[in-house]
Amino acid sequence: MTLVELLVAMSIFALFVALILGTTVTIAQSATRAQLVAESSNTTVTVFGAFDRQLRYADSINFPGTGPSGARYVEFRTPANSSASGATTCTQWRFVPSTARLESRTWTDLTGSPSASWVTKASNVVDDGGSAYPFALTPADGSSAMQQLVVTLHVGNATLNAGAAMTTSFVARNSSILSPSNADVNLNLVSDTPVCVAGVRP
Repeated sequence: MTLVELLVAMSIFALFVALILGTTVTIAQSATRAQLVAESSNTTVTVFGAFDRQLRYADSINFPGTGPSGARYVEFRTPANSSASGATTCTQWRFVPSTARLESRTWTDLTGSPSASWVTKASNVVDDGGSAYPFALTPADGSSAMQQLVVTLHVGNATLNAGAAMTTSFVARNSSILSPSNADVNLNLVSDTPVCVAGVRP
């Protein structure tokens, strides 16, 4: 075998190895992306299921807002006759951009700060930006008899473009135009008479 033949053989072998490695990396990335999409979809569906169960019986939803820490909040109240505990309860959800977490807590509607600790409902939440993300309230008015909370959630790995994004509107069936937190006379997107407000937006 001459030197030229050896170089040609080595070049062909190197090209073959490069093709094999490239294909392997592509397959691995695709598998990882598919797994991330599946996990993100499952997380999003689970979170939306929790919202549906909790908000379905709420009688008043506050306008969402941002706390001093930068976390974005929404609170709603469930009356005693619709609460599993038999007591009027408050539920709060927050999105913390700095940790990319969506968390919630529930407590009995009494004066004073809530004692319940935060429970993480979703990690790797992509911050799509804006003070209205991920919560937006549609107040009850002439066209909508009940309050509705619109939740937009994007979970996954933005770098790999692997995730799930969903938007759903949840109706508070016990709410109405007379719900305490529905009124916003000066249109500043803050409830004039908010519910469940005892030290809840750190």
